[in-house]
Amino acid sequence: MSNFRVFSTKCVTFLRKTFINSSSITLRRSLSQKSHHTYSIPENRNRLTKLLTQICGGCIACGLSAYCLKDRKFITNKFIVNALEPSDDNIPRMPYSFLADIVDMTQPAVVYIEVNIRNPYGHGVVKSHGSGFIVREDGLVLTNAHVISRQSVVEVKLQDGRVVKGQVQAVDSVTDLATVKIDEKNLPVLKLGKSSASRPGEFVLAMGSPLTLNNSVTHGIISTVNRGSQELGMGVRDMEYIQTDAVITKGNSGGPLVNMKGEAIGINTLNVMAGISFAIPSDRAAEFLRKAEELEKRAANKGWFGMGSKAVTTRQNRYIGITMFTLSPEFLSDLQARVPNFPQHITSGVLVPTVIHGSPAHRAGIQPGDVIVRINDKDIKSSAEVYKILETSESLIVQVYRHNQKFQLTITPDTID
Repeated sequence: MSNFRVFSTKCVTFLRKTFINSSSITLRRSLSQKSHHTYSIPENRNRLTKLLTQICGGCIACGLSAYCLKDRKFITNKFIVNALEPSDDNIPRMPYSFLADIVDMTQPAVVYIEVNIRNPYGHGVVKSHGSGFIVREDGLVLTNAHVISRQSVVEVKLQDGRVVKGQVQAVDSVTDLATVKIDEKNLPVLKLGKSSASRPGEFVLAMGSPLTLNNSVTHGIISTVNRGSQELGMGVRDMEYIQTDAVITKGNSGGPLVNMKGEAIGINTLNVMAGISFAIPSDRAAEFLRKAEELEKRAANKGWFGMGSKAVTTRQNRYIGITMFTLSPEFLSDLQARVPNFPQHITSGVLVPTVIHGSPAHRAGIQPGDVIVRINDKDIKSSAEVYKILETSESLIVQVYRHNQKFQLTITPDTID
């Protein structure tokens, strides 16, 4: 008899003895106490319930132990004494690897995007990066507008290791979406799902290249499918976002948020804090792609062109290159409780989750995670106030908090023709 059988048999014997002794003691106590006391009907009922609970627990324990002894598919018949022993290939992995199957099906269409940007602090260039995914077999890639950082040419790395030049075709800075065209054929395509059919609680995978780590995957659930831009304090944008707890970090932007059918239901956009990330719904992306295709047919524009620019510019076409979230009292309280070194004494402001490389804000020294509390001697309570000041000011003297340190920075907006 193997060591495992001896051990399991002893467990069963112990459980049986424990069950019998416990039941006998309870019964004896009940009979003994009954001879001295008169119990009401509810008290007798409670004592009987406890006795039956112990009997049922003992039966379940014995049954589980016997099942483990009988069925060797789930529990090995011996103790593991050497980690180098061959694994049991008869144990099926299929029920536990459905996420891996979805990754195998969708990841070939995910690409890594690298952008070379003139160094705002000196000579040479700096590299920015992000993700995207192929939406047409002739080489059309969908990504975020902020990933391409207002460049016209980028480098695209495919899953098979090839690195090719990509031409930026269409940019919509309102929805923060862009397309890049690469000169390749017969490429794997990731289908866009219907984001409006998604429900809170569904499992999702966030795919991309966080921190330049290619082919990375995180998973989570959909927290909500229609988090409004007004609710997030992004007053200029009329948008709704998919909120998820799947980790979306720097470099994941532009990659797909994939459902369990292997469809992209969102485009990863930004992370606010641990457990709170946002993606652009695929329904909005599908609308953008239709408009981009019409634009592509009408003109072969090889530079930066936009189909709307309120997100990064004002009515006077001033551009600073950040995204902002208004710090509502509830949101601010949550950040102060959950984020280490978040400034505890501020009562209002806007959080900057994303700064576009090479933008005026980036050149001025604004960093992701900064909190803007004051501009041009005016206290800031919402992102709408920032846009309003930008309309009338050619220079912004910005007071920000970075962790618990206060900085004063000067941003000179760019003007886009």
